[in-house]
Amino acid sequence: MAKSKKSESLTAALSSELRSNFDLTKFKEKKMLNSNVKFKEQRWIPLSPAFQEVTSVPGIPMGHIVLLRGHSDTGKTTAMIEAAVSAQKMKVLPVFIITEMKWNWEHATQMGLQVKEIADEETGEVLNYEGNFIYVDRETLHTIEDVAAFILDLLDEQKKGNLPYDLLFLWDSIGSVPCELSVRSNKNNNEWNAGAMSTQFGNNVNQKMTLSRKESSPYTNTLVCVNKVWTAKAEVPMGQPKLMNKGDLLCGLTLHL
Repeated sequence: MAKSKKSESLTAALSSELRSNFDLTKFKEKKMLNSNVKFKEQRWIPLSPAFQEVTSVPGIPMGHIVLLRGHSDTGKTTAMIEAAVSAQKMKVLPVFIITEMKWNWEHATQMGLQVKEIADEETGEVLNYEGNFIYVDRETLHTIEDVAAFILDLLDEQKKGNLPYDLLFLWDSIGSVPCELSVRSNKNNNEWNAGAMSTQFGNNVNQKMTLSRKESSPYTNTLVCVNKVWTAKAEVPMGQPKLMNKGDLLCGLTLHL
C-alpha cells in the first residue's frame, strides 16, 4: 500500500513538472490549431415592420439557413423577394433558385427589385432580365443534388475570388424538386427526397453557411428556403390536425408564415 502511494505521488509530481514546462500556445501552433475561433457579430437582412412585428426578429439572420414555411398565398415568396430587395441595397448578391416555377418578374420589380428589362428593339417584347442578381430554375436544376451542387459551385467561385460578394441564396421551393433516385426510378419517394436533403444540405451546405459566420471568412453567406405546408387529418377522432411540409422536407431555422 505504501509503495502504491509513493508511486502515485511520483507520478503526480512528474505530471505537475511537465505541465509547468508545457507551452500550450506553441503546441497549438505546431498542430495548426491556432486559427481564429471568433464569430462575426450577427447581422440581419431587414424585412418590413409588419414581418418584424409578427416574428419578433429584424429579418433574415445572415450566415444561417432559414425556412419560410406556410400555406399557399400567405406571403412566403413575398418575404423572400423583400429579402432580395434589402440584400441589393446592402450590396449582398441575391441568388434566385426557382424550382416552383411560379416566379413573376413584374411582382418582383413592383416590390423594388432592381431589374433591367432587355427588350427587342423592333417589337418591344421583353427578351430577358438583367441586374445585380443571379437567377436559375428547373431548366438547369432538376434534382436536390443539382441545387446543392449549384450552391457549392458558387461558394467555390467566391472562395477563389471570382465572385466577390456576400451571397443570399433564395430557394423557392424546396418541396418542388425530387432527388436523383426519385427521378431515376420515376417514383417521387418522400423518404428518398428527405434523405438526399439531409445528406446534401445537413451534412454539406449547412456547414459552409455556418463557417461563413467566422471572422476568418471574408464573406457571409445565407440560404433562405420556401416550403409549402398542407394540413393532414387528425390521426384519432377529436385529435389535432398536423401541418405537413410539401415533400416532407425541413431544414434550419423555421419562420412560420
